Parts: sequence; structure tokens; C-alpha cells
Amino acid sequence: MAAVYQARLSLDRPGQYFILTLTRADGSMFGATGKIRVKRQELPPAVGEAPPEIQTDTLTGAGGNIEAIDTRIPPDDMHGTNFADVVGKRPVALLFATPQLCQTRVCGPVVDIAAQLKKTYGDRVEFIHQEVYVDNEVKKGLRPPLRAFGLRTEPWLFTFDRQGRVAARLEGSFGLDASRRAVEAALDAG
Repeated sequence: MAAVYQARLSLDRPGQYFILTLTRADGSMFGATGKIRVKRQELPPAVGEAPPEIQTDTLTGAGGNIEAIDTRIPPDDMHGTNFADVVGKRPVALLFATPQLCQTRVCGPVVDIAAQLKKTYGDRVEFIHQEVYVDNEVKKGLRPPLRAFGLRTEPWLFTFDRQGRVAARLEGSFGLDASRRAVEAALDAG
């Protein structure tokens, strides 16, 4: 008789683990050994957690070349501040999106929503748009801020309270109401 068994293990640390399975069949016990390697997995920071330390692209850092750091047409105005300079000092909305290169085709609309919310909340929340791909070329891979956040997809919106903790996070297709709630969570938390 053949059978397949499944078990879920909660392993807290990376490393190599040795396992022993015991099976009772036909009145006898059978054992089998194995080993598994657990690699460290970077996950996006959860609500309440501190973000990784990152530098986001700014217009000044790009030497005034907005096309180098923004694929939106026309470019948005959310590239004036480096995330590292404001996180923990005031609420922040950090949007990882690439309007022209988006694999999910929803980056353009979520950047438009962020630009709209900036008009309402921009005096109380710092809005930052971070492009996704190195040199805006998919084949070159993800920019360092996305890798540091453990992101593998786009778009993502993170909001941070005055203490620099994640107040809300959204992934994929999110609309105006969800984005507004995320921004307000950053304001309410502080």
C-alpha cells in the first residue's frame, strides 16, 4: 500500500534540520530520515514593524533627470524626498510602482490615486513614489529599496506613522478608498 503524508513545520531560524518520520503499517514501525535546509526569507514588513533602512530615488539624486526615476507620463511630483530623511519624523506614504513597466498593469492607476491623495493629505503626509526596476529595465532586476523590503511584485503601498512603524500595507490592485484608509491609518497611529 502506498501513501503520501504531509506535515507543516514551524522553523524559526535558517539552517539545516534533520528529520525523522515514523510510520506504523501492518503492525510494524518504519522510520525514515531526511534533512531540509531553511533559507532566510525576506518578507515585507508587517503592520507595526519598522521598515528596513533604505534610500529612495529623488529628483536631486537623479541630477534632475525625472525619466530616470519615474515611468509615469507625465511624471508625478512624489520624488522630492528621500524616505530615509523623513521616516520616523512624520507620516509617510511609500508607493512602489512602475506605470510603464508594470507586470500587473495596475501601477499607473495606483500612482494616479497617490497623486490625488497627495493633494488632500500632502501637508500632513510625505508621499514618495519609488520606481521598481534598475534603470527602468525589467531585465536588470529590482531596485535596491524593493529588495530590502523583500518585495517580488508590484505595486505596493506602505504607510508609516510618526514613529516610523508600518501603519498599513497594500499589495496589487487597490483603489482610492483602500489607499485613503492606509494614509489615514498613518495619521491616526501617531
